[in-house]
Amino acid sequence: MLAAPETVGSWLGLSVTWVYRGLGVGLLLFAADLLHQATRPRMASWRGLYASFADFAWVGCTGLLLVFVPHWFSLEGIVLLAGVAAVVLACGIFQFWGVKHLHQLSHSPDHYRHCVLIEVNVAAAGMWETIAQLGEISRFMPALKYSSIRDNRIPGEGCVRQCEDQTAKQWAEECTLFDPQSRSVVFQFLCDEPGFPFPATAMRGGWKVNPIGTNSCEVMVWWEMVPKPQWLAPVLLPLLALQVDRDFPQMIARMAANKDKYANDTTASKAVRLAPRFC
Repeated sequence: MLAAPETVGSWLGLSVTWVYRGLGVGLLLFAADLLHQATRPRMASWRGLYASFADFAWVGCTGLLLVFVPHWFSLEGIVLLAGVAAVVLACGIFQFWGVKHLHQLSHSPDHYRHCVLIEVNVAAAGMWETIAQLGEISRFMPALKYSSIRDNRIPGEGCVRQCEDQTAKQWAEECTLFDPQSRSVVFQFLCDEPGFPFPATAMRGGWKVNPIGTNSCEVMVWWEMVPKPQWLAPVLLPLLALQVDRDFPQMIARMAANKDKYANDTTASKAVRLAPRFC
């Protein structure tokens, strides 16, 4: 399309060389993005999702052309357009399946997981000390308006953390594991409580701090959920992944600096990075 638009026009029976050149540039950029995605050690599922939607958009536009203006094209052009659309549709379907498979748990197919590993230049003990203050998470996460432990209980197994975000959505998380020895905590979201805002019938998540060196550690944050409805999993999980991958390194940086949510500590931010591998 870019190098020989006249030839493409002769195949299709429609000579609009400037359109073909524009499509050629766009397709080369799209191919470069796909190549970049495919060579990353940690695949970003939200990028696979938009690649799938781009493929479906190509198929949809082709269908509109063939339904409403088939007289623009020669018979050979119609066959060529339909054949290309079929290949693109197959690519989109396989990418969409791959996005689902990336998050789906093999031992429990109705459960889906997203996990991030965040490396930070802070000793594991110090990082855990901040994370263990379960009711204080809103200090470090600007998206949260409020967080506390119900009934003024001491943070630990059995306590319930109440959260409210900036849009007034509220939810609660019961701590089912609190282990200072392994520096890990697990929460079960109380999905049956009235007003639970997330599209899930079951949901849990956790944190774990692993030392890397004397003054560095790796923070693992994960969620597992049963989406509601199930067929939306390939869309919901990449959107969750996009938000988490974008926001949580900054939140960990604030925790590392142990400042409030309005702090702007560039030194701490530079010391934090998303580990390029799965967990």
